[in-house]
Amino acid sequence: MENFLLLGIVGVLALYFFSTMNIYKAMYRRIIEEKDSATSSISTLEGLIAKYEAQIKTSINAIGDSHETLQVARDDLQQIKISNNELEHRNKLLQERVDELYASVGAI
Repeated sequence: MENFLLLGIVGVLALYFFSTMNIYKAMYRRIIEEKDSATSSISTLEGLIAKYEAQIKTSINAIGDSHETLQVARDDLQQIKISNNELEHRNKLLQERVDELYASVGAI
């Protein structure tokens, strides 16, 4: 009788063990799937980060080149404005000299 009771308890425990073992196996498989999914998502995101970092570096270089070109253009424009002002002043002086010469020729 004790052996049957002991065998019954062991049998129930074995059934409980095997049924929970299947549940834990299913949970383990699901966790592995989630881990693989998370790993693939992480690798995809790391790829995007690398891509965007490369784009940012390229954009920064382009902005730097544009800034240098713009600075050269500003310097050239400043020089041209200074030259233009000097030429306008010289033209004004020459126009005054021409007027003086016409006045002196008219007086003769």
